[in-house]
Amino acid sequence: MEASSTLNQQYYCNAACVPALLAISAENQQWQIRQLAAVELRKRITTFWEDIDGNTQQQIREMILKAIVDETNDLTRHGLARVISTIAKSDIPNKKWEDLIQFLYRCCQSATATHREIGVYVLDSLFETIADTMGAHLQHLFELFAVLINDPESLTVQVTTLEALGKVAEFIEPEDRVGVATFQGLVPAMVQVLQKCLATDNEDSASRCFEVFNTLLILEAPLLNRHFGELIEFSINVGSNGELDDNLRIMALNFLVWTATYKRGRLQKLKIVKPLIEKMMPITALEDPEDVDDDSPSRVALRVLNVLSTSLPPQHVFPTVISHVLQYMQSTDPMFRKGAMLSLAIIIEGCVDYTREQAGDIVTLICAGMSDSDTRVRRASCMALGCIADELDDEVACYHEKLMPLIFSLMSDSNEATVKYALNALDCILESLGANIAIYLPQLMERLVVLLDTGAMDVKPIALSAIGSAAHSSGEGFAPYFGEVIARIKRAMALTGDDDTLALRGVATDTAGAIAEAAGREAFRPHLEETMRLAIEGMDIASSGMRESGYCYFGVMSRVFEAEFSQYIGYIAPHLLDTLRMDETAAFEQDIDDGSEDMENTDDDDDEDSPFKVNTAVADEKEVAADAAGELFVSTGAGFLPYVEDIAKELVNLLEHYSETVRKSAIVSLFTFIRTFHKIAMPEPWKAGVPVRVPINDNTAAMIKLVLPAVLEMWKDEDDKMVVTQICVELRSIMKDVGPAVTVDYAQDISNNLLEIFEKKALCQTADYDDEDDEEQDEDELAELDSLLIGATADCVAEFAEVFGDAFETILDTFLPHITGYMKPSFAVSERAMAVGCLAEITKNMGPGITKYAEALFPMFMTALADEHAEVRSNGAFGVGALIESATIDASPYFGDVLKALYPLIKRSDNPNNVKDNAAGCVARLILENADAVPLSDVLPAWIGALPIRGDHLEDLPVYDAICYLLKNKRAD
Repeated sequence: MEASSTLNQQYYCNAACVPALLAISAENQQWQIRQLAAVELRKRITTFWEDIDGNTQQQIREMILKAIVDETNDLTRHGLARVISTIAKSDIPNKKWEDLIQFLYRCCQSATATHREIGVYVLDSLFETIADTMGAHLQHLFELFAVLINDPESLTVQVTTLEALGKVAEFIEPEDRVGVATFQGLVPAMVQVLQKCLATDNEDSASRCFEVFNTLLILEAPLLNRHFGELIEFSINVGSNGELDDNLRIMALNFLVWTATYKRGRLQKLKIVKPLIEKMMPITALEDPEDVDDDSPSRVALRVLNVLSTSLPPQHVFPTVISHVLQYMQSTDPMFRKGAMLSLAIIIEGCVDYTREQAGDIVTLICAGMSDSDTRVRRASCMALGCIADELDDEVACYHEKLMPLIFSLMSDSNEATVKYALNALDCILESLGANIAIYLPQLMERLVVLLDTGAMDVKPIALSAIGSAAHSSGEGFAPYFGEVIARIKRAMALTGDDDTLALRGVATDTAGAIAEAAGREAFRPHLEETMRLAIEGMDIASSGMRESGYCYFGVMSRVFEAEFSQYIGYIAPHLLDTLRMDETAAFEQDIDDGSEDMENTDDDDDEDSPFKVNTAVADEKEVAADAAGELFVSTGAGFLPYVEDIAKELVNLLEHYSETVRKSAIVSLFTFIRTFHKIAMPEPWKAGVPVRVPINDNTAAMIKLVLPAVLEMWKDEDDKMVVTQICVELRSIMKDVGPAVTVDYAQDISNNLLEIFEKKALCQTADYDDEDDEEQDEDELAELDSLLIGATADCVAEFAEVFGDAFETILDTFLPHITGYMKPSFAVSERAMAVGCLAEITKNMGPGITKYAEALFPMFMTALADEHAEVRSNGAFGVGALIESATIDASPYFGDVLKALYPLIKRSDNPNNVKDNAAGCVARLILENADAVPLSDVLPAWIGALPIRGDHLEDLPVYDAICYLLKNKRAD
């Protein structure tokens, strides 16, 4: 280290070291010395090149080209190649070293393999530097690489050429049909290079090849399309080949993950989804490594299934998977039963609505798995229960009598890992139990407290989290356990030590909030000061996880204590700002001049500029901090005002964050800031349907001016569906709360963005690029994430009608064909219900302005009333009622048809999707519109029998108005 320090201070500190280092790298007898000199030379070139006079620069250029041609050691040659690339990045933009490219072409065409390696290697590194002139080089490069990709001697040349082609691909425009076709013609040779790497177990080269193919998937030009089927089949075969090294199989399976993510349309067009799933299912039955962070073929195969389920319509995925699950659960091999449960767990995220009515059958399968004789199957079944309970919480909770005894049994298992899985499943199901938790609470708390006191260190945090969920679910019923639990929480909140200990402290901090919310303000007040002190102390521990837990706790406590919590904002807000401003690359910075590089590994020293060096733990912390900021402002109001401006600016910056969850949290909190300012001002309620600027206070106006342009700007470039969905959700909510003032200046931009979604032209919907000549995919089939996006968009459009009233007509003319398009029978239930519900809300919100559209809308609502699914019929009933109430036409001639369609709904004994309530509300509106046109003697008995309203209490108003009308006019005899 002393020698390195001396060199840095006395020798490497000026431009004179450059020629000397070059001489060493070219002439020293030991390759290790030459290689180290080349590494140091590149660093000094970066610093001192512009300080060197022109003649010396030219000498250096000539010397290094001779040195690299003469060099016999691979590592030193690569080091010198990087020096050439570094000089070129400075020279080429300044029109210097103009003969370099020709030198590299000559190297690529040399009879000596090492020279060809040099030529293509350096060319590959220069593409960004010559980007402005790439068009002029493109055809020449294609001709050159067509030869090099088939190099007869050197696999290194072939692999490097493949990587170079990957970079060339970035410069090919989709409309450049010649360039696209030329590249597509090279794909078979590229695949052959990958095959050679796999055949020779050359893992590093195979990884580099797969990385190129992964990158090609996300480019706009359809470069892989012509050979896509062969690539998929090849990757499936590699991933399924048990004789290959696991790492090679993982690479192939990861290509399938990228394919399912970015080329879902191509998978569907090739009709390869079902065969792909059938090949993945057996892989899920393979053994997994102990470390949950380690990849394995089975884990990546499950990832393929997960991405397929979230990217594709559920009917393309779930039936095939579930058929294998049923088959595997009958297998005598426990690994297949394990694979069945994990597959079920992993696909539920993208099939929630599709599987909702099958919840009972799914729970039966899981119960069988939880009772299995094999520990691995029981664990996988607990994981499946946790995933499904997260997504289908209410449906799963209905089967608590089956599930809870099994969970209790596994909580007493002798295997520690099984106990952890059981606790995780328990935690997921507890908050959905509602009043039913009282049945289990005594036994539950007894076991959880024992596990908290005596369980293994990695069990205690999960037990404590489950206690928090039990408290949240039981509310006041948790009072008998409050004392013993809060004492343990405070002890855990004071722990210090290793990561496991801090994990328990973090969960204790989270749980303190859950306990406070369950116990209530008065019961928790004696513990507020001490728990706040411990939480604030935890914020000073060098741990993102601890700060996350602190922010969660502060947010909950602010909800519990509201304005009283303002006393702590002065401590919390500076931490919030520090987190929101935190540099996510700092944790990965290294001093590249410390002289401590391992000479065997310096070949990778150019990774120091990697854009992927980010700390995801800090991103998670920012997400929670952004959430907490909104919570704190809502709860403390004026107490948070001194910090709002600075925090809002940081939240705006987070709209460009690489993490979609951080962007979502920033969006939610920014709109929360607008809503809270508006609430603090206590304005007069805005009048629906009057699209004028409602007076708002200066703070609200300033926040709108800060937030709306920033959100609209990021929306244009947003490629994540759930982020765009969140924008639509927040816009709808803010319009409802604040009124026209929040959107009137931005209505056109918002309308354009919403229209793009309906037209499926939004960036988040167009990641799957295909040839223009490909036949259209069946657009009536949507993945559930796409359906959520369309639904949120429709809700936002419906709220526009509320805000603009009669003035919404021109907007409706634009959107109506798109909304009604989703009512076709070929669409899934959720889309049809969305479309009918959206039109019903628009009808209600526009009032008399809907009259122009009544003739078109009435038959649509009547068709919905006859739909086989309750959700669609329910929305149809609401739509018919809203149309009769709002339109200024006499609908009496149609009352008979309407009542006939409503009768089966009124007579139902159950109320799925509020269908009975909406039918009753529709009858009430008919009575209010024209009681004389209603055969009251026939209708009233059935109608009264359907009351009271049970779920959708917005229908209470027309029902009570109708009853009052009948009584007042003595029509209820």
